[in-house]
Amino acid sequence: MSATDSPPLLAVRDLRIALDIDGSLVPVVDGLSFELRPRQVLALVGESGCGKSVTANAIMRLLPDEIRIVSGEIRFEPGGGAPGVDLAAANLPRRQMEGIRGGQIAMIFQEPMSSFSPVHTIGEQVSEPLRLHRGLSRREARERTVDLLAKVGIAHPAEAVDRYPQEFSGGMRQRAMIAKALSCDPPLIIADEPTTALDVTIQAQIIALMRGLQEEFGTAIVFITHDLGVVAQMADEVAIMYTGRIVEKAKTRDIFHAASHPYTVSLLRAVPRLGDLHLRRDLEPIGGNVPTLFSMPSGCAFHPRCVSAMPGRCDAVVPPMARVEERHEVCCHLYPTDGEPMP
Repeated sequence: MSATDSPPLLAVRDLRIALDIDGSLVPVVDGLSFELRPRQVLALVGESGCGKSVTANAIMRLLPDEIRIVSGEIRFEPGGGAPGVDLAAANLPRRQMEGIRGGQIAMIFQEPMSSFSPVHTIGEQVSEPLRLHRGLSRREARERTVDLLAKVGIAHPAEAVDRYPQEFSGGMRQRAMIAKALSCDPPLIIADEPTTALDVTIQAQIIALMRGLQEEFGTAIVFITHDLGVVAQMADEVAIMYTGRIVEKAKTRDIFHAASHPYTVSLLRAVPRLGDLHLRRDLEPIGGNVPTLFSMPSGCAFHPRCVSAMPGRCDAVVPPMARVEERHEVCCHLYPTDGEPMP
């Protein structure tokens, strides 16, 4: 059975998350749906404020008190005899979630400089999931940690295991964070913009490392980013987000070669490419700004910035999701539900 034919490891269905302000609910994520199968990498892409990180924190049940899941389902099926669970369920026992978090779903956070405690060694922090979820002794966990640090490319791992985070560079900390995420061989890793705070050279090294380890361990990854260059290197499939909704989902190659939603097309035009300098081609920034939670336009949220917007339609009705091709969907009035573009 191929990865695309296997049952979903993670299935998010009609997820709605809101900011609770004195009892009034302001939508943050509105009707989000996607699936991730074993061994796949799905990229969630969009500008800042589109709901990517909120979605990641909802999966991990790390939302702050003022932001809560209103409805929908986050179905996690780890396999291997472990029972499936709805991570969005209000009555999900805390102890059960603690067993899943770190043991079956791991997270690589956005900021490597502050993701580790400064008062504990790298070895203590990387080995913590091994002792908590796998029941290893201190000695066994330390040996496994040294092996993991070596695998992620940290020099002299037997010595590095006793160093503190502040003795590591940003790139080394992110490598250690990846080692911690892989420590229990989880079927799913959520990577929340793991290269954002790193310089370009280190970014490339981290991406190559993650892709290699993903193939070796067979881990599925939800990769959250706003960098389409990273997407091209990492992802099998892409979901483009805008104001808490997915506006286009497709295989990575289809996003880059057959983008359908005007927002996706605009994002691609704003990315510098090899040859642009030689051709003296200017980048095309997207006009306007992402609307705030408190000034959301009616209809399609992208219509105030869209060059293809149709007055009386795009500004009045939220478009349904339409199928363009197999495994390629777009949420736009230019594509009716039969998937054929309008003339």
